[in-house]
Amino acid sequence: MKLEPECIGCLFDQILKTFKLLKPDISREIIISAQKKFMRCLINTDIDEKPAPILGKLLYEIVAEVLGEDDPFSSLKEEYNRLALEHYDELKDLIEKARDPLFEAIIIAALGNTIDFASQHEINLISDIKNFNSENLVINDYFEFRESLKNTNHLLILGDNSGEIVFDKLLVETIKKFYSNLQIIYSVRSAPIINDATIKDAKAISLTELINVIESSSTPGVDINTSTEEFKNHFYLAGGVILSKGQGNFETLHNTDIPRKEVYYLLKAKCNLMERIFGVKIGDLIFKRKTREF
Repeated sequence: MKLEPECIGCLFDQILKTFKLLKPDISREIIISAQKKFMRCLINTDIDEKPAPILGKLLYEIVAEVLGEDDPFSSLKEEYNRLALEHYDELKDLIEKARDPLFEAIIIAALGNTIDFASQHEINLISDIKNFNSENLVINDYFEFRESLKNTNHLLILGDNSGEIVFDKLLVETIKKFYSNLQIIYSVRSAPIINDATIKDAKAISLTELINVIESSSTPGVDINTSTEEFKNHFYLAGGVILSKGQGNFETLHNTDIPRKEVYYLLKAKCNLMERIFGVKIGDLIFKRKTREF
């Protein structure tokens, strides 16, 4: 999707929010200097045709440069992987005892999308896990998704954040039980960007021992132009299903033609733009099959 008016202010706010999160004592001069540098990037870029996650990559490259770190979110990503793993056995038991284990795993994977340091949504992971309710899935194309899995042998899951990847592992394990002949591919970012999951995170939670994990691009969304050839091959494979996790992946796929594929979005609405597009409220869970409008 093209950049929307709501995104401009949000991008600049992310600079402030990120510095305050990673380095609370940082000076106003450094923050303003980074904001000015990003402003110059926007002025010198044709932003009309670029979705927010593509511009977000430029933003976080500036943040990393100012902080002098290639992966400034590294310790936070490790913390959220660890935190999510602490609930792994409890949630796995919950899924196995559910009336519909696959639906339960979908809900938990959607709740995992809470973990996003770039969003307007407040992170309250433990509360969300303990208080989740299937009624929170306000857009629910689960039955369509289940039918799509019956009619394919290839599923590509577009991963999003660290920590969240643990919940995705539970979903993968559940899908494998019910669709044993289904080839499942999971994609991560090819380099650190915000708190998005990379191959390091996939290895840390042993997802790489379960299925084939591949790298896409270093953008917090889908950027085909800079993606690996391996990712492109799976992305464009005819007849497959794509499960897109999170807002960044949605924003880069929205209104994009993906021929001969069934695409589903699984995310938590975290900002006013998602409220407007989906007609939901911030905090709502969305499981939406991609259509001409989406």
